Amino acid sequence: MSNSAKIIYIACYPGFQLLDVAGPADVFAQANEELGYQAYVIRYIAEQSRLSSSSGLPIHCEPLTACQAPIDYLLIPGANAEPLLAASENSNFMHWISENAPKATRLCSVCSGSLLLAKAGLLEGKRITSHWAALSHLQNLCPDSTVLENSLYVNDGHLWTSAGVLAGVDMSLALLTLDHDRSLALKVAKNLLAFMFREGHQPQLSMPISLQEKAASSSLLNLIKWLQENLATSISVEQMADFMATSVRSLHRLCQQSFQLSPARLFNELRLEQAKSLLADKTIPIKQIASECGFADSSALSKAFSQRHKVSPSQYRHQLYKP
Repeated sequence: MSNSAKIIYIACYPGFQLLDVAGPADVFAQANEELGYQAYVIRYIAEQSRLSSSSGLPIHCEPLTACQAPIDYLLIPGANAEPLLAASENSNFMHWISENAPKATRLCSVCSGSLLLAKAGLLEGKRITSHWAALSHLQNLCPDSTVLENSLYVNDGHLWTSAGVLAGVDMSLALLTLDHDRSLALKVAKNLLAFMFREGHQPQLSMPISLQEKAASSSLLNLIKWLQENLATSISVEQMADFMATSVRSLHRLCQQSFQLSPARLFNELRLEQAKSLLADKTIPIKQIASECGFADSSALSKAFSQRHKVSPSQYRHQLYKP
């Protein structure tokens, strides 16, 4: 083990959400593979030497006392309501968090793990977030804190809080960028088959998922899938109606009722969402992004993107990479 390796302590408890732990752990393990040396050492700690996750998968842990200062990373995962409540009422575990969390160079929570930090009195006056279903509870626990509802993860000083499960991967990729660089984080994201490199300010419920949730029928789900697979193609409303085996008028009615969008606007929103994700990779020229997302040229993309997001594609990319 390199003397410069950062040690990541993941504090587990019975019933913790498996993906809250496995997601971040895989990000840092993959980083070691890409770098060719052990930049990160992941250590699982708990009161018990063996416990089960939310899915029943058992895990072996070192004792909490194995966590020794200086602490590079301390990560607290979330859980469903019952195991989370049990952890929050475990006075020994909560005392350990209260004593050790302030010693961490970077203190991180995933999903409802933020509620444990809140109960330990560690989030007052901070900018924080959590899984969308826990936000109101978090605000009640931290009335003097700023709870951000529309964020995947939030950084405030040494504190990092993230939304549910897979947002822990997004947060870990951001941390990897700070420790090394964005190119390493992008390589890890690619290895993990991450759909896109998501910034913290992006909404917890992505636009494609929101559309799929609102879809009133399987045929509309198929339409969204077909449009996403053909973003670079010029597809008319008439062609969409043909794909749906319906009339243009009926398609308009369906889209308005389900999405409050016209068919053309629906297609445009999907294109702009893809453009936004591709802009996160600064190696891709904006001209290429325009072509891959079905815009005639960079100017057409810039006009549509600026109307939707109030900044140009180049300005948006600059915001992602500014210190």
